[in-house]
Amino acid sequence: MGRTGMRLGMMATLLLAAGHAVTASAAPFQCVTAVHSVSDRDKMGSGDFSANGHWREVALSPHSVGYGPAAHREYELTVADGKVIMARPDGEQVEVRDQPRPEEGFAMLQVASPASWVEVGELAAVGTFDDLNFELDQIVEENGCGDDVLLPFRIAGHARSVTWSLDTQPEHKIGESRDEDVVIVGIYNRNDKARYFMVPGYNLHAHVVIPAQGLAGHLRNLELQPGAKLWLPGPAQE
Repeated sequence: MGRTGMRLGMMATLLLAAGHAVTASAAPFQCVTAVHSVSDRDKMGSGDFSANGHWREVALSPHSVGYGPAAHREYELTVADGKVIMARPDGEQVEVRDQPRPEEGFAMLQVASPASWVEVGELAAVGTFDDLNFELDQIVEENGCGDDVLLPFRIAGHARSVTWSLDTQPEHKIGESRDEDVVIVGIYNRNDKARYFMVPGYNLHAHVVIPAQGLAGHLRNLELQPGAKLWLPGPAQE
């Protein structure tokens, strides 16, 4: 099926960074999921991060994932499991909010709301952000998703270390957390990277949630223990 339809792939194996393979659950997943995409790159490129959309215009489901900066880059925004996490530096600490007010805005937002999630397997040890990109590249190739792929994802596992950032104004923060359970959410895309704000040089943009610390931010690097579970979009449930 093309871009106008939902393309279905059958997962047989996950190719591991170490060069081995593990049998996955053979669960079907959707190669294309619609994304609610709001931005104005020209305006943002000129340094104007005023609101390009408002939360009253966004419909979230329990499966929603996403990311973006709030208006004026006041908060780093993470959407995970349908909940919005708003984080910004507060001196040495991090201030975290949820449930944005309907009138609050965002400079950019990318939100995908799959009809369901299917667990497709477990990852081997992922030592770097490059490894994560490689894993998703291999899954997309193995399942024939093609260059039109638009693939939200969800990963849950234990991080030996994770580097995250809050790309906010007037303060900016880069942090590193160690030995934490994490949830990683994001979107994978190849053919429209500028629109979906893929990390330069990669096919994905991801955020990390650290439940024990009650914070979330932009994912910069990570080291995951083997066994992290990967979820990809599934079909509508009857």
